[in-house]
Amino acid sequence: MGRMSGRFSTFDSALAAFEKFSPVSRRRLDSHPDWIDWLSAIVANPRTANRGPGRWRMDWRELCKARAEAARKLDAVRLLKQREQLRIGFLDFAGLYSWEETTLDLSRLADFCLGIVLQVVCEELHVDGMPLAILALGKLGGQELNYSSDIDIMFLAGEEETASLATLCTTIAQRVVSGLSDSGGVGPLFRVDLRLRPDGNAGALVPSFSECERYYAASGETWERMALIKARFVAGEPDLGYEFEVLRQQFSFPRHFSEEVFEEIAEMKARIDGEVLLGDRRQRDVKLGPGGIREIEFLAQALQLFYGARQPIVQVRPTCGALRSLATVGILPSPQVDALIAAYGFLRNLEHRLQMIEELQTHLLPTEAEARAEIAGSLGFTAPAFESALQSHRSVVHELFQKYFIKRESTSIHVDLESFAFPEEAARNLEALQARDALLSAPRAARAYRRLAPFLAKTLNGAVDPDAVLRRFVSFVSKYGARSFLFESLAANPKALELLMKLFDASSFFSEILFAQPELFEEIAQSRSLGERKGRDDYLEELSRLPGDVALAARVYRRGELLRILLRDILGLADLPEVQREYTALAEACLELACRIFGCGSLAYIGLGRFGGGELAYGSDLDCLCIGSEEQAALAVHRFLGETLPAGILFAMDYRLRPHGEGPLALSVEAYESYYTHEAQFWEIQALTRARFVAGDAKMGERGIAMVDRIWNERTASCPVDEIVSMRGRIERERNAGVSPLQRFKTGAGGLLDIEFGMILWLMKERRREPNLWTAIGHLRASEPKLAQVLRDGYEFLRRLEAVLRRERNQQQEILPEDPTALEQLGRRMGFSTREEFLNAYEGQRKMIRAAYRELCERAPRLPH
Repeated sequence: MGRMSGRFSTFDSALAAFEKFSPVSRRRLDSHPDWIDWLSAIVANPRTANRGPGRWRMDWRELCKARAEAARKLDAVRLLKQREQLRIGFLDFAGLYSWEETTLDLSRLADFCLGIVLQVVCEELHVDGMPLAILALGKLGGQELNYSSDIDIMFLAGEEETASLATLCTTIAQRVVSGLSDSGGVGPLFRVDLRLRPDGNAGALVPSFSECERYYAASGETWERMALIKARFVAGEPDLGYEFEVLRQQFSFPRHFSEEVFEEIAEMKARIDGEVLLGDRRQRDVKLGPGGIREIEFLAQALQLFYGARQPIVQVRPTCGALRSLATVGILPSPQVDALIAAYGFLRNLEHRLQMIEELQTHLLPTEAEARAEIAGSLGFTAPAFESALQSHRSVVHELFQKYFIKRESTSIHVDLESFAFPEEAARNLEALQARDALLSAPRAARAYRRLAPFLAKTLNGAVDPDAVLRRFVSFVSKYGARSFLFESLAANPKALELLMKLFDASSFFSEILFAQPELFEEIAQSRSLGERKGRDDYLEELSRLPGDVALAARVYRRGELLRILLRDILGLADLPEVQREYTALAEACLELACRIFGCGSLAYIGLGRFGGGELAYGSDLDCLCIGSEEQAALAVHRFLGETLPAGILFAMDYRLRPHGEGPLALSVEAYESYYTHEAQFWEIQALTRARFVAGDAKMGERGIAMVDRIWNERTASCPVDEIVSMRGRIERERNAGVSPLQRFKTGAGGLLDIEFGMILWLMKERRREPNLWTAIGHLRASEPKLAQVLRDGYEFLRRLEAVLRRERNQQQEILPEDPTALEQLGRRMGFSTREEFLNAYEGQRKMIRAAYRELCERAPRLPH
């Protein structure tokens, strides 16, 4: 017959050599002599050499004839597969196909056969609507199939699976496997391997999507991540295939992955070597032996796992495609990739020759020199050149594999149990972290903990209260669920672990929020909001978009935002005044939301105390005056913010500074003005210094603030300094009288009230009402810079001290702890090395504050006697 290109000059010479090399092909041609002319026609016309699903379907219909029974249809596709595989083998052997064209064509043929078998089974069962999808994995998934490969497949069912639908899916899957595996009168299509599905042979034959999702999150191993890199939808319901594709990307390319993946894969390879490569197989096995196909695949897949989330370009299925993409983004040098691709092509061609002989799944080189020489000749080599090329390629591959998968020396840091107050309890807690959860894969959980352990030890060794931190971490892990996933994420992102442990070290209250809502931590830690300051309008916009029950949703939202503010605080992303402003803005937004929900009309809220000053802290109440006539609306707002629901309250409202401290919540502007003009004591006028409109009707708020300014200016024009100083002295003597003055950092000498009373005296002298003490101290700086600096430093020190104490339980706190250990821990949280160093600084600030207060009192103008 005619001439041809490739390794042979004529079709006849190529066919003779092919039949001699491949006895199984010769037997098929003997059984179907008409295939020789068919093959010759294809070779003679290159345009017909590349055949695909469209042509195959036409040929299949011709082979099975109209209205054929299922068995006849399956025999027809088996016959078609044999003929097409003969074509591919001949084109490969003759040098008319590259190894990549060969594997792609074999894979496309397998895809077609799978689709036909599924179609035949569903027609036979009269299935209305496709209930499942078939996914290809392994070499078929990567479109790199061999002549005698098993096909790794997995069945997948949808979410809404009833018992009857589950039974139908199982029946379809069983019959598809039988149709692929049974020989009929022609020979089997493919050997089927289903072990890559969740839980392997012990798992459901057709798992649902949600079952897969749960399994991979809780129990998926590294080898399964590698397997799913190549997972590909091939037949059935395409929407299910798309859903699984999203899951595949999330599972196989996690955002956080430790470099220990290389060690783990090296251990997997070592186990394979120990279990399979016995005797002379080590050098004969071109797939599993040193420098073999598997080492190239493992190297590519390990780098895909590690870099895939950051470099989506490497998320490809074929091995050589992955290697090329790794070179594109500079992860692997181009010369190394060129060498690996050359070796992979050589070894895959060699593997094809080994399997082409009898279509057996073998990767072993023969031991006889004659047989090896025959294989060398089929590849276009002399025997010595073949052996040299084989050795060269395998040496390059193995050297690169060892470079990336070398066993690293352990740099573990161990937890120092002596740093714990209760070392036995700490030891039990550390053991609890290593205990297997019934939902998890034990090997994966153990590996994840080993990765985490050094980072965990480092954070515990640096904690102020390691006992509490470890106890809280164990509780958080138990609530989180997917322990191995959590450990892997934290080990890959030590900064997140450090942040989590700082939170546990800072507050039991906020730790409990995380126990109730573990997902909050990841949401906040991964969002950009940690680095951003939110204002009242930001909060209000987010609150207005909450779905469902607003009262409950707002409380859940508040929890998350308080946690975010705390994290900004302990990470130093916001200074103390900024933390106070954010806390206040959140409270204002919640109050404004309530006003809008209950249609408060002309109701306005004036903040007093720290709320008015914009200086709310952990556990603060909202001191308010309510101006207007809508009492029922005011009561509804009060209930909305203060009612205890499963997610707690929003904010506690405090109306004790209203006229007489009792009676209706809402009063008119005129009622307030009359009271403050004729009845109020001077300390109540003093409280108005910090008044500020915070929520409700803006016009009514303007009227209220105008009234406050007018009353404050009139009543403070004749400021009774001695009365204010006397009141400060009475508070110092009487409040918490049974507690040591040194412990009373708010009411004691040189405490916070010295600063507040002193600055109010100065503001009254200057005829300047300013709600915010930070701002007021800033005004003082213009005329008295040294005095202002003392007050600023003292105010920041004591407010920081107060914040550290308050955030533990999110409660008001104005007493220094007495216990030496608690004082030691407080000092460390304040940034001091020892209790003594902290107490010295604390006492020094108190003394300077008292001196500054006395100076402000002396400068205040007194009324003539």
